[in-house]
Amino acid sequence: MKLYRLIVPILILTLFAVSSTAFAAEKVKPRKCIMVFGAHADDVEIMAGGAFAKYISEGYEGIYVNIINNTAGCLLEKAPGKWDFIKKEPIDPVFDRSKTFPPDGLEQIQMRTEEARKGAAVFGAEIVFLNFCELVTWQGRYRLLFGTEQYYKYDPPGKTAISIATRHSDQINVFVELFEKYQPEITIMHTMGGEKHDHGNSGYITYQAFKKAMSKGIPVGKLWMHPDGWLLDDEARNSGRGEPDVIIDVTEANKIKYKALNQHLSQNGGTKGWDVVPGKKYEEKYITVINNME
Repeated sequence: MKLYRLIVPILILTLFAVSSTAFAAEKVKPRKCIMVFGAHADDVEIMAGGAFAKYISEGYEGIYVNIINNTAGCLLEKAPGKWDFIKKEPIDPVFDRSKTFPPDGLEQIQMRTEEARKGAAVFGAEIVFLNFCELVTWQGRYRLLFGTEQYYKYDPPGKTAISIATRHSDQINVFVELFEKYQPEITIMHTMGGEKHDHGNSGYITYQAFKKAMSKGIPVGKLWMHPDGWLLDDEARNSGRGEPDVIIDVTEANKIKYKALNQHLSQNGGTKGWDVVPGKKYEEKYITVINNME
């Protein structure tokens, strides 16, 4: 009888432990969700618009993340017709500019934010703005650079610069919180050390946050990196470091990608924009940085 009293509790505890482990194993699976981190308002479309559209059409939840607040980059001065917010001026040697001036930084935020919303809506995706500050902004005719006295006097909106954010845990946690909230099966990011300073750092902080999310037991799946910069050079390809291992046929999805991309009027200057070439095959390629599903 004493032996029975000892065995029964042990069996119950064993069964409880097994069932708890099974439950935990099921719980840590990532959700059917694809999250793309773009530095600027149109980078999601450019970097991963085809893959984004394809996976969303297959039932994945799409999360469109705009990291930087877009106080620069407006090309509307190239657009045909009249634009009230473009400052058309004669050649002016005092400001070393000619003919046109971009809209003020705050105007550019408004325009590019609405363009990003429209682009995300084309995909049927949820949009998230992280509001890290651009390294360049415009105040009237002045081009202000991050780190200068004029920039700080103007005090444009936004969190810190993304390059500085990579050094601070609380800023990395902004990204970790997104991973915790959405638990994506697929995450696509910029190239670490890519062709642009803000793109490369946006990729790096996404990578840092993904690893931190894993260490906290947050269920995240695959982290893919868009190849760019040195990774496209022969030296990288020949060494195997720049050779993509994920190749996605996005021929059908590219119609949606281009429709979303054409919402960014300030980036195509008001021209006709992007259009699919009939009969052409379209692919998007990525390098697996982390596969947390193996």
